[in-house]
Amino acid sequence: MMVCRRLAGIHDMQMGCLRISRARGFVGVAATAVASTALLLLSACAEGYDEDAAFTSSVRNATLATVNADEIVVSSSTDGSTFTFTWPVVHGAGGYEVKLYNVSDPSHPLLVKADTVDACKATASREDDTNYMLSLRALSNAALNNTAPDTPTQKAFTTFTPTFAAIPAAQYSDLKAYFDANPLPEGNHDMLCFDLDGGADYKLSGDVDFGGHNVTIRCTSKGNHAKLTLEQGAKFITFGGLVIKYLDIDCSQTNKTIVELSETPDDSLKTQIMYDGKESGYYFIMEPIVFQSCNIKKVGASIIADKAKYDVRSLTVNDCVVEVDRTASATNVTSDAVINLKTASFVSDLLLKNSTFYAVEHTNSAFFVYNGRPKEIDANAELQKVTFTGCTFYQLSYSTNFRGDTRTQGQKTNYFTVERCIIVDCGKKNFVNSLLRQLSTAPTVSYYKNTYWWNGEDVSEAQVCDGGDHSGTALTTDPAFRDPANSDFTPTGAQQIAEKTGDPRWYNEN
Repeated sequence: MMVCRRLAGIHDMQMGCLRISRARGFVGVAATAVASTALLLLSACAEGYDEDAAFTSSVRNATLATVNADEIVVSSSTDGSTFTFTWPVVHGAGGYEVKLYNVSDPSHPLLVKADTVDACKATASREDDTNYMLSLRALSNAALNNTAPDTPTQKAFTTFTPTFAAIPAAQYSDLKAYFDANPLPEGNHDMLCFDLDGGADYKLSGDVDFGGHNVTIRCTSKGNHAKLTLEQGAKFITFGGLVIKYLDIDCSQTNKTIVELSETPDDSLKTQIMYDGKESGYYFIMEPIVFQSCNIKKVGASIIADKAKYDVRSLTVNDCVVEVDRTASATNVTSDAVINLKTASFVSDLLLKNSTFYAVEHTNSAFFVYNGRPKEIDANAELQKVTFTGCTFYQLSYSTNFRGDTRTQGQKTNYFTVERCIIVDCGKKNFVNSLLRQLSTAPTVSYYKNTYWWNGEDVSEAQVCDGGDHSGTALTTDPAFRDPANSDFTPTGAQQIAEKTGDPRWYNEN
């Protein structure tokens, strides 16, 4: 039964108790008892209790009030996975109708949740970088002859990080021209978010150097990405955090990387982490570098490369499709690794998640290369993590080493996690050896429900070795992608479908 609608009656009763207490001169024990009773009565609004005539609202025979949108409080859970909505009581209501919509595409709002609640509170799932609209209406109460308002209250809100500036395609279709005309503010260490128009075409005609700023380049329409073409040699340069979101990136015209770690970083980065009061010689990029929900086509070089000695504390590729094209007909082809930190750098925490990485034809260059190592910072305290989870890998580093360096093989400070991945014609027949680069029990490893398919057969048994997959969970059916020649990596293998492994996008046909 509806609880919050009875607060008016509760309030009257509480005030009466307080007047009686004062009249009788009760100050100590009585006051404490009254306060405790009031707290119990108020808490009933959130918890609910049985119908009682003593708490019936005085609002009768009325059209119920609407909640002011400004009075609806939206809060997020600590991990960002859920919302909590709260609002003031509508006296005499028979409950509340709550609807939450995803309105990132205003022409096609998506209903996230619809519910009827008794308390002045509701919860719902939450996503980052999403525009929402909450619809809230008090419901009729037949017992009190109260009717619902004609229209619900609507509250619009967003989970996007606040915009620093918009870059309209009609004025600045060339991002280099925009940043040449609008230099980044000196001394600003906040995340600077630049918004591109959904569905619009942009290009990068030359290098854009963000220096040590923390920058996000994004499209605010998750369902209608902005399109960015990199012209020959053009790239983003940084020695700070960089997030690239919701873009379709065409690399067919360039043989350079998408993101280059600057050749001239600020020396202050060297003192971000020191052991025993000593500098390690590394430049530390503390803020994350992220590719989020991007479709990256025709990569002839790499998505990130270095020009100095860096420890990138966090590099994430999440919800992306990365196409590598090293075919004879492609232009601007190199032999670079896709993640190419060959100068002197490494990543402390590499995460590839819910993404597809594939080559148009078998490639014979490494997928990632580091030429730095945590041991040079501190042999005991520094870790290096490599995590692949929910990813699809196809025709990369075929018959060669998936990881192209041996700088940290066999180290106890290495952590490798490969879970729920589909790995087809990648690395050597013994994929885990081509990843770890040494059959050793020293690294910490975790494998779970992976498919190892190489040269037309299941090779899961070849992964059972020192440092290998001893989980007993490997899937052994042919993943049988629906149409890989046309970039459709929907699995049709029985076990893969049952477990929904690999990049989850291929199971989301709708």
